[in-house]
Amino acid sequence: MQEKQFVQQGIRRVNLDDFLADELEGSGYAGSTIERTPTSTKIVITAEKPGLIIGRGGSRIRELTSDVEDEFGFEDPQIEVNEIEEPDSNAQVVANNMAEWLEKGGSAKRVGYTYLRRVRETGVIGAQIEVSGKLSGNRGRTEKFSFGYVKRCGDTADEQVDRGYRLARTKPGAIGVKVRIMESMPEFMHQDTDLAERIRHESEEGTEDDRADKINRIIEEAENMTGAEIGRAIEQLEDVQEAEIEVDEVRDVYENRDAEEGETGDSTEDGDEQDDAEPETTADEPEQTETADADYGAIVSGTIADAKDELDALEEPDYEAALEAESSDKDRVTFVEWLEERSE
Repeated sequence: MQEKQFVQQGIRRVNLDDFLADELEGSGYAGSTIERTPTSTKIVITAEKPGLIIGRGGSRIRELTSDVEDEFGFEDPQIEVNEIEEPDSNAQVVANNMAEWLEKGGSAKRVGYTYLRRVRETGVIGAQIEVSGKLSGNRGRTEKFSFGYVKRCGDTADEQVDRGYRLARTKPGAIGVKVRIMESMPEFMHQDTDLAERIRHESEEGTEDDRADKINRIIEEAENMTGAEIGRAIEQLEDVQEAEIEVDEVRDVYENRDAEEGETGDSTEDGDEQDDAEPETTADEPEQTETADADYGAIVSGTIADAKDELDALEEPDYEAALEAESSDKDRVTFVEWLEERSE
C-alpha cells in the first residue's frame, strides 16, 4: 500500500539521521536531506566542518557512502556535503553546542544567555531557547531565553523557523535543549520587529507546588481573610496574578491550616503548662533576652494581623528586633513598611 510505503520512507529518514549524527560526531552535523533520481539517491549533508566528513583525498566520504549503502539499501547513493556559512544561525548546531557545554558542567543560564547573544549577533529576526530537566537540585524545571519575533504555528512557522533539539546527558539527569530561530520575515508580513528588544528570561517549575506556594504567600501578605484584603494581597504580588487564584481557595487553605495548628496546640498544651511551672534556675537577664528573641521570631511567623496584635499587646515592643526577624524570615512588604514606621 502507498500509505505503508510513506511510513517506511519516514522511518528510514529518521534512522539515517540518527546514523549520520553518530558517525559524524564532532563535525558539527546539522541534518540531511534525501533527493531521489531515476538512477541514484542523492544525500545532502549539512555540517559545520565539512572537511572532517570528506577526509583526506575523499577517503572518509567514500567509506561513509559504503556504510550507508550497506545499512539502508539505497541504490547507488551519492553523498554531497554543504558547509554552514553561519553556524550560530543554525538551530541544530546551536542545540548541539549547548548540549556539549552542559555535559561538561556548564550552568544552564550562562549557556543560554551566551548562545542567545551569539544568535542575536547574526542578525536573525528572533530566537527562542528552552533548557529543561534537572538543572539544579532534585526538581526539574525549564529555563527559557528569547528575543525578537518567532512564529510558533502555521505555514510561516514551518517554512521560516529553523528548529533544533539535542539531549544532554549529565550526572544529575537528562537535559533537553530546544532551539527555534526565525531568520527572516515572510513577504506578506510587513510589521516592524524591534531587534533591540531586551533578552527575556523565564523560569517555570512544577505547577502544583507553585500554586500552593503562591497561596501561602497571599495568606502571609493579607492582614485578614476578607475578600477585599485578599484581593489587595493578590494585586501586591505581581507573579501571583497569572495563576488566577480565587478568594475562596485562599480561605479554604487558611482554614485547613488553622485547624491543623489547633490540633497541634491541644496536644502540646499540657507540656507547656508543666514547663511554665518549673522554677527558674538561671539568671534573669540572659533568660529574658533568649525569651525576647524567641518571642519575636514566633510573633512574625503568623499572619500580619496576628503579629500586629501581639506587638501592640507588649508593654515595650522592640520593633527593630521584629523588623530584623521579619526580614530574615518572610520579608512581607506591607508588614516591613509598618514595622519601619513604628521603629522610627
